[in-house]
Amino acid sequence: MATLQRRFLVKTLFGLESVLADEIRSLGGSQVEEHNRAVSTVGDMDLCYSLNYQCRTALAVLMPLHEGTVPDEQALYDLVKQVPWWEYFSLDKTFIIDVVSYADQFTNSHFLALKCKDAIVDQFREKYNRRPSISKGADIKINVFIKGDHCIISLDTSGDSLFKRGYRLQTGRAPINEVLAAGLIYLSGWDQKTPLVDPMCGSGTIIMEAALMSSRVAPQKGRDHFSFMHLNSFERDRWMQIREKAHDAELSNTPSLIGRDLDRHTLNLAKSNAANAMITSIKWEKGDFFNYRPQSKNGVMIFNPPYDERMPLQDAITFYKQIGDVLKTHFTGWEAWIISSHLQAVKRVGLKPSRRIPLFNGPLECRFVHFEMYEGTRAK
Repeated sequence: MATLQRRFLVKTLFGLESVLADEIRSLGGSQVEEHNRAVSTVGDMDLCYSLNYQCRTALAVLMPLHEGTVPDEQALYDLVKQVPWWEYFSLDKTFIIDVVSYADQFTNSHFLALKCKDAIVDQFREKYNRRPSISKGADIKINVFIKGDHCIISLDTSGDSLFKRGYRLQTGRAPINEVLAAGLIYLSGWDQKTPLVDPMCGSGTIIMEAALMSSRVAPQKGRDHFSFMHLNSFERDRWMQIREKAHDAELSNTPSLIGRDLDRHTLNLAKSNAANAMITSIKWEKGDFFNYRPQSKNGVMIFNPPYDERMPLQDAITFYKQIGDVLKTHFTGWEAWIISSHLQAVKRVGLKPSRRIPLFNGPLECRFVHFEMYEGTRAK
Protein backbone atom coordinates (compact mmCIF):
# COMPACT_ATOMS: atom_id res chain seq x y z
CA MET A 1 0.00 0.00 0.00
CA ALA A 2 1.34 3.43 -0.96
CA THR A 3 2.41 5.66 1.91
CA LEU A 4 0.39 8.86 2.27
CA GLN A 5 2.39 11.80 0.94
CA ARG A 6 2.02 15.16 2.62
CA ARG A 7 3.30 18.67 2.04
CA PHE A 8 5.50 20.18 4.74
CA LEU A 9 6.63 23.77 5.19
CA VAL A 10 9.89 23.99 7.12
CA LYS A 11 10.61 27.38 8.68
CA THR A 12 14.09 28.84 8.98
CA LEU A 13 15.95 32.15 9.34
CA PHE A 14 16.42 34.67 6.55
CA GLY A 15 19.40 33.73 4.40
CA LEU A 16 19.44 30.04 5.36
CA GLU A 17 16.82 28.84 2.87
CA SER A 18 19.34 27.29 0.47
CA VAL A 19 21.23 25.32 3.12
CA LEU A 20 17.95 24.08 4.62
CA ALA A 21 16.84 22.98 1.14
CA ASP A 22 20.06 20.95 0.84
CA GLU A 23 19.42 19.36 4.24
CA ILE A 24 15.87 18.42 3.24
CA ARG A 25 17.05 16.83 -0.03
CA SER A 26 19.66 14.82 1.86
CA LEU A 27 16.88 13.41 4.06
CA GLY A 28 14.81 12.33 1.07
CA GLY A 29 12.39 15.23 0.66
CA SER A 30 10.96 15.65 -2.84
CA GLN A 31 9.56 18.70 -4.66
CA VAL A 32 11.81 20.96 -2.58
CA GLU A 33 11.09 24.67 -3.09
CA GLU A 34 12.64 27.69 -1.35
CA HIS A 35 10.46 30.49 0.01
CA ASN A 36 11.10 33.51 2.22
CA ARG A 37 12.36 32.10 5.54
CA ALA A 38 10.95 28.67 4.69
CA VAL A 39 11.34 25.64 2.41
CA SER A 40 8.48 23.40 1.27
CA THR A 41 8.77 19.71 0.51
CA VAL A 42 6.67 16.58 0.02
CA GLY A 43 7.06 13.27 1.82
CA ASP A 44 5.54 10.82 4.31
CA MET A 45 5.47 10.99 8.09
CA ASP A 46 8.88 9.31 8.25
CA LEU A 47 10.22 12.42 6.52
CA CYS A 48 8.41 14.57 9.08
CA TYR A 49 10.15 12.71 11.91
CA SER A 50 13.53 13.04 10.18
CA LEU A 51 13.12 16.75 9.45
CA ASN A 52 12.40 17.44 13.10
CA TYR A 53 15.20 15.26 14.40
CA GLN A 54 18.00 15.87 11.92
CA CYS A 55 17.63 19.29 10.26
CA ARG A 56 20.14 21.68 11.81
CA THR A 57 18.78 24.84 10.14
CA ALA A 58 15.06 24.24 10.72
CA LEU A 59 13.03 26.24 13.25
CA ALA A 60 9.75 24.32 12.86
CA VAL A 61 8.15 21.73 10.60
CA LEU A 62 4.61 22.72 9.65
CA MET A 63 2.10 20.38 8.04
CA PRO A 64 -0.51 22.46 6.14
CA LEU A 65 -4.03 21.07 6.47
CA HIS A 66 -6.35 23.62 4.88
CA GLU A 67 -6.41 27.10 3.35
CA GLY A 68 -8.93 29.62 2.12
CA THR A 69 -10.15 33.21 2.07
CA VAL A 70 -10.92 34.97 5.35
CA PRO A 71 -12.39 38.46 4.86
CA ASP A 72 -13.61 38.58 8.47
CA GLU A 73 -13.59 36.75 11.81
CA GLN A 74 -16.61 34.61 10.99
CA ALA A 75 -14.98 33.38 7.80
CA LEU A 76 -11.88 32.46 9.84
CA TYR A 77 -14.04 30.55 12.33
CA ASP A 78 -15.78 28.68 9.51
CA LEU A 79 -12.51 27.83 7.75
CA VAL A 80 -10.92 26.43 10.92
CA LYS A 81 -14.05 24.40 11.64
CA GLN A 82 -13.87 22.77 8.20
CA VAL A 83 -10.76 20.85 9.29
CA PRO A 84 -11.69 17.40 10.74
CA TRP A 85 -9.61 17.93 13.87
CA TRP A 86 -10.69 14.64 15.46
CA GLU A 87 -8.76 12.85 12.72
CA TYR A 88 -5.53 14.47 13.89
CA PHE A 89 -5.73 14.43 17.69
CA SER A 90 -7.93 13.05 20.44
CA LEU A 91 -9.96 14.63 23.22
CA ASP A 92 -7.37 13.91 25.89
CA LYS A 93 -4.76 16.09 24.16
CA THR A 94 -4.24 19.76 24.99
CA PHE A 95 -3.72 22.29 22.23
CA ILE A 96 -2.59 25.85 21.62
CA ILE A 97 -2.99 28.15 18.63
CA ASP A 98 -0.29 30.44 17.24
CA VAL A 99 -1.69 33.14 14.92
CA VAL A 100 0.55 35.16 12.62
CA SER A 101 -1.42 37.85 10.77
CA TYR A 102 -0.41 40.36 8.11
CA ALA A 103 -3.92 41.55 7.33
CA ASP A 104 -5.48 45.01 7.53
CA GLN A 105 -8.89 43.61 8.48
CA PHE A 106 -7.48 41.95 11.62
CA THR A 107 -5.77 43.97 14.34
CA ASN A 108 -5.89 41.68 17.37
CA SER A 109 -4.09 38.34 16.99
CA HIS A 110 -5.21 37.24 20.47
CA PHE A 111 -8.86 37.62 19.45
CA LEU A 112 -8.16 35.65 16.26
CA ALA A 113 -6.64 32.85 18.32
CA LEU A 114 -9.80 32.77 20.45
CA LYS A 115 -11.98 32.49 17.33
CA CYS A 116 -9.86 29.59 16.08
CA LYS A 117 -10.01 27.93 19.49
CA ASP A 118 -13.81 28.29 19.55
CA ALA A 119 -14.09 26.62 16.16
CA ILE A 120 -12.06 23.59 17.27
CA VAL A 121 -13.74 23.30 20.67
CA ASP A 122 -17.22 23.63 19.13
CA GLN A 123 -16.42 20.91 16.61
CA PHE A 124 -15.31 18.44 19.29
CA ARG A 125 -18.26 19.31 21.52
CA GLU A 126 -20.75 18.74 18.67
CA LYS A 127 -19.18 15.36 17.87
CA TYR A 128 -18.39 14.03 21.37
CA ASN A 129 -20.25 16.36 23.75
CA ARG A 130 -16.82 17.00 25.27
CA ARG A 131 -13.96 19.33 24.43
CA PRO A 132 -10.15 19.26 24.62
CA SER A 133 -8.34 21.75 26.83
CA ILE A 134 -6.07 24.68 26.05
CA SER A 135 -2.59 24.76 27.59
CA LYS A 136 0.55 26.84 27.15
CA GLY A 137 2.69 23.70 27.24
CA ALA A 138 0.26 21.99 24.90
CA ASP A 139 0.56 18.59 23.24
CA ILE A 140 -0.70 19.94 19.92
CA LYS A 141 0.41 23.24 18.39
CA ILE A 142 -1.69 24.74 15.59
CA ASN A 143 -0.32 27.45 13.32
CA VAL A 144 -2.66 29.92 11.59
CA PHE A 145 -0.99 32.19 9.04
CA ILE A 146 -2.94 35.05 7.48
CA LYS A 147 -1.64 37.33 4.75
CA GLY A 148 -4.16 39.72 3.25
CA ASP A 149 -7.35 37.69 3.09
CA HIS A 150 -5.60 34.33 2.55
CA CYS A 151 -5.25 31.92 5.45
CA ILE A 152 -3.22 28.71 5.82
CA ILE A 153 -3.96 26.38 8.74
CA SER A 154 -1.18 23.99 9.74
CA LEU A 155 -0.12 21.60 12.45
CA ASP A 156 3.22 22.54 13.94
CA THR A 157 4.72 19.06 14.24
CA SER A 158 7.71 20.35 16.22
CA GLY A 159 6.11 22.00 19.24
CA ASP A 160 8.93 23.95 20.86
CA SER A 161 11.18 25.69 18.34
CA LEU A 162 13.92 23.47 16.95
CA PHE A 163 16.67 25.91 17.87
CA LYS A 164 16.16 24.57 21.40
CA ARG A 165 18.61 21.68 21.19
CA GLY A 166 18.47 20.99 24.91
CA TYR A 167 22.20 21.25 25.57
CA ARG A 168 22.49 24.96 26.37
CA LEU A 169 21.88 25.24 30.10
CA GLN A 170 23.46 28.69 30.42
CA THR A 171 24.30 31.50 28.02
CA GLY A 172 26.62 34.45 27.87
CA ARG A 173 25.60 38.06 27.42
CA ALA A 174 24.72 37.85 23.70
CA PRO A 175 24.21 34.21 22.70
CA ILE A 176 23.77 33.30 19.05
CA ASN A 177 20.81 31.16 17.98
CA GLU A 178 21.73 27.48 17.43
CA VAL A 179 20.02 27.42 14.03
CA LEU A 180 21.94 30.52 12.94
CA ALA A 181 25.19 29.00 14.23
CA ALA A 182 24.65 25.83 12.20
CA GLY A 183 23.71 27.94 9.19
CA LEU A 184 26.94 29.94 9.45
CA ILE A 185 28.95 26.72 9.41
CA TYR A 186 27.13 25.43 6.34
CA LEU A 187 27.42 28.77 4.53
CA SER A 188 31.16 28.87 5.23
CA GLY A 189 31.66 25.70 3.20
CA TRP A 190 33.74 24.16 6.01
CA ASP A 191 34.69 20.62 4.95
CA GLN A 192 34.37 19.21 8.49
CA LYS A 193 38.01 18.05 8.27
CA THR A 194 40.04 21.27 8.38
CA PRO A 195 40.80 22.73 11.84
CA LEU A 196 38.06 25.11 12.97
CA VAL A 197 38.46 27.87 15.55
CA ASP A 198 35.99 30.26 17.15
CA PRO A 199 38.36 32.78 18.77
CA MET A 200 35.57 34.74 20.51
CA CYS A 201 33.33 31.79 21.33
CA GLY A 202 31.21 33.21 24.16
CA SER A 203 29.03 30.40 25.51
CA GLY A 204 30.23 28.16 22.70
CA THR A 205 27.27 27.75 20.36
CA ILE A 206 29.12 27.95 17.03
CA ILE A 207 31.91 25.56 17.96
CA MET A 208 29.47 23.12 19.62
CA GLU A 209 27.27 23.05 16.52
CA ALA A 210 30.44 22.33 14.52
CA ALA A 211 31.26 19.45 16.89
CA LEU A 212 27.79 17.95 16.52
CA MET A 213 27.89 18.40 12.75
CA SER A 214 31.33 16.86 12.18
CA SER A 215 30.50 13.85 14.36
CA ARG A 216 27.11 13.42 12.62
CA VAL A 217 25.21 13.69 15.90
CA ALA A 218 21.56 14.59 15.30
CA PRO A 219 20.87 18.15 16.54
CA GLN A 220 17.84 16.97 18.54
CA LYS A 221 19.48 13.95 20.16
CA GLY A 222 19.03 15.52 23.57
CA ARG A 223 15.33 16.22 23.07
CA ASP A 224 12.61 13.71 23.92
CA HIS A 225 9.43 15.59 23.03
CA PHE A 226 7.93 16.75 19.74
CA SER A 227 4.34 17.68 18.99
CA PHE A 228 4.03 14.97 16.31
CA MET A 229 4.21 12.36 19.10
CA HIS A 230 0.68 13.36 20.13
CA LEU A 231 -0.92 12.98 16.71
CA ASN A 232 -3.27 10.07 16.07
CA SER A 233 -1.02 9.04 13.18
CA PHE A 234 2.14 8.76 15.30
CA GLU A 235 3.97 5.45 14.82
CA ARG A 236 6.42 4.97 17.66
CA ASP A 237 8.18 2.02 16.03
CA ARG A 238 8.91 4.05 12.88
CA TRP A 239 10.13 6.95 15.02
CA MET A 240 12.48 4.72 16.99
CA GLN A 241 13.88 3.26 13.77
CA ILE A 242 14.67 6.75 12.47
CA ARG A 243 16.40 7.66 15.73
CA GLU A 244 18.45 4.46 15.71
CA LYS A 245 19.47 4.94 12.08
CA ALA A 246 20.66 8.45 12.89
CA HIS A 247 22.63 7.21 15.90
CA ASP A 248 24.26 4.45 13.83
CA ALA A 249 25.61 7.15 11.45
CA GLU A 250 27.54 8.96 14.20
CA LEU A 251 31.33 9.28 13.87
CA SER A 252 33.90 9.13 16.63
CA ASN A 253 36.74 10.90 14.83
CA THR A 254 36.47 14.68 14.63
CA PRO A 255 38.74 17.44 13.32
CA SER A 256 40.59 19.92 15.52
CA LEU A 257 38.00 22.21 17.14
CA ILE A 258 39.04 25.12 19.36
CA GLY A 259 36.83 27.48 21.32
CA ARG A 260 38.58 30.52 22.81
CA ASP A 261 37.35 33.42 24.87
CA LEU A 262 38.93 36.11 27.00
CA ASP A 263 36.28 35.91 29.73
CA ARG A 264 36.79 32.97 32.10
CA HIS A 265 33.20 32.95 33.36
CA THR A 266 31.76 32.80 29.84
CA LEU A 267 34.22 30.07 28.88
CA ASN A 268 33.13 28.04 31.90
CA LEU A 269 29.53 28.37 30.70
CA ALA A 270 30.62 27.01 27.32
CA LYS A 271 32.36 24.06 28.98
CA SER A 272 29.24 23.29 31.03
CA ASN A 273 27.05 23.38 27.93
CA ALA A 274 29.44 21.07 26.08
CA ALA A 275 29.47 18.64 28.99
CA ASN A 276 25.68 18.63 29.00
CA ALA A 277 25.72 17.73 25.30
CA MET A 278 28.40 15.08 25.97
CA ILE A 279 30.74 16.89 23.56
CA THR A 280 34.36 16.08 24.38
CA SER A 281 36.05 16.94 21.08
CA ILE A 282 36.47 20.69 21.66
CA LYS A 283 39.66 22.18 23.07
CA TRP A 284 38.76 25.17 25.23
CA GLU A 285 41.28 27.96 25.69
CA LYS A 286 41.18 31.17 27.70
CA GLY A 287 42.90 33.94 25.84
CA ASP A 288 42.77 37.21 23.96
CA PHE A 289 42.24 36.88 20.20
CA PHE A 290 44.84 39.56 19.59
CA ASN A 291 47.50 37.37 21.20
CA TYR A 292 46.35 34.17 19.48
CA ARG A 293 48.64 32.44 17.00
CA PRO A 294 47.63 29.58 14.70
CA GLN A 295 48.53 26.01 15.62
CA SER A 296 48.30 24.72 12.04
CA LYS A 297 49.29 25.95 8.58
CA ASN A 298 45.70 26.30 7.49
CA GLY A 299 42.29 26.39 9.05
CA VAL A 300 38.96 28.15 9.27
CA MET A 301 37.79 30.76 11.77
CA ILE A 302 34.12 31.50 12.28
CA PHE A 303 33.33 34.12 14.85
CA ASN A 304 30.77 36.50 16.16
CA PRO A 305 32.75 39.45 17.56
CA PRO A 306 31.07 42.04 19.78
CA TYR A 307 28.85 44.43 17.86
CA ASP A 308 26.82 45.79 20.70
CA GLU A 309 25.06 48.83 19.28
CA ARG A 310 26.07 50.76 22.40
CA MET A 311 29.72 50.52 21.30
CA PRO A 312 30.83 53.91 19.86
CA LEU A 313 31.52 53.56 16.15
CA GLN A 314 35.11 54.77 16.44
CA ASP A 315 35.86 52.14 19.08
CA ALA A 316 34.26 49.51 16.87
CA ILE A 317 36.28 50.65 13.85
CA THR A 318 39.51 50.37 15.86
CA PHE A 319 38.48 46.95 17.18
CA TYR A 320 37.73 45.55 13.73
CA LYS A 321 40.88 47.08 12.25
CA GLN A 322 42.89 45.29 14.93
CA ILE A 323 41.15 42.02 14.02
CA GLY A 324 42.24 42.54 10.42
CA ASP A 325 45.81 43.33 11.46
CA VAL A 326 46.06 40.02 13.35
CA LEU A 327 44.58 38.06 10.44
CA LYS A 328 46.94 39.62 7.88
CA THR A 329 50.03 39.27 10.04
CA HIS A 330 49.64 35.81 11.55
CA PHE A 331 47.04 33.77 9.66
CA THR A 332 48.38 33.33 6.14
CA GLY A 333 46.78 30.23 4.64
CA TRP A 334 43.63 30.55 6.76
CA GLU A 335 40.08 31.62 6.02
CA ALA A 336 38.03 33.80 8.36
CA TRP A 337 34.28 34.31 8.48
CA ILE A 338 32.89 37.14 10.61
CA ILE A 339 29.23 37.87 11.31
CA SER A 340 28.52 41.44 12.38
CA SER A 341 25.82 44.09 12.39
CA HIS A 342 28.48 46.82 12.54
CA LEU A 343 28.38 47.21 8.75
CA GLN A 344 30.71 50.23 8.75
CA ALA A 345 33.20 48.80 11.21
CA VAL A 346 33.51 45.46 9.39
CA LYS A 347 34.68 47.36 6.31
CA ARG A 348 37.71 48.47 8.33
CA VAL A 349 39.08 44.94 8.70
CA GLY A 350 41.40 45.95 5.89
CA LEU A 351 41.00 42.79 3.80
CA LYS A 352 39.01 42.46 0.62
CA PRO A 353 36.05 40.16 1.32
CA SER A 354 35.31 37.42 -1.19
CA ARG A 355 31.69 37.07 0.00
CA ARG A 356 29.21 39.20 1.96
CA ILE A 357 26.06 37.26 2.87
CA PRO A 358 23.05 39.18 4.31
CA LEU A 359 21.65 37.57 7.47
CA PHE A 360 19.82 38.56 10.63
CA ASN A 361 20.95 37.85 14.17
CA GLY A 362 17.67 38.33 15.99
CA PRO A 363 16.41 41.76 14.88
CA LEU A 364 19.87 42.96 13.81
CA GLU A 365 20.68 43.09 10.12
CA CYS A 366 24.11 41.54 9.65
CA ARG A 367 26.66 40.53 7.05
CA PHE A 368 28.49 37.23 7.14
CA VAL A 369 31.80 38.19 5.57
CA HIS A 370 34.50 35.89 4.17
CA PHE A 371 38.21 36.77 4.15
CA GLU A 372 41.03 34.68 2.69
CA MET A 373 44.54 35.27 4.01
CA TYR A 374 46.66 33.97 1.14
CA GLU A 375 50.39 34.62 0.77
CA GLY A 376 50.93 38.24 -0.12
CA THR A 377 47.60 39.46 1.28
CA ARG A 378 47.42 43.21 1.20
CA ALA A 379 45.05 45.75 2.64
CA LYS A 380 42.29 46.57 0.23
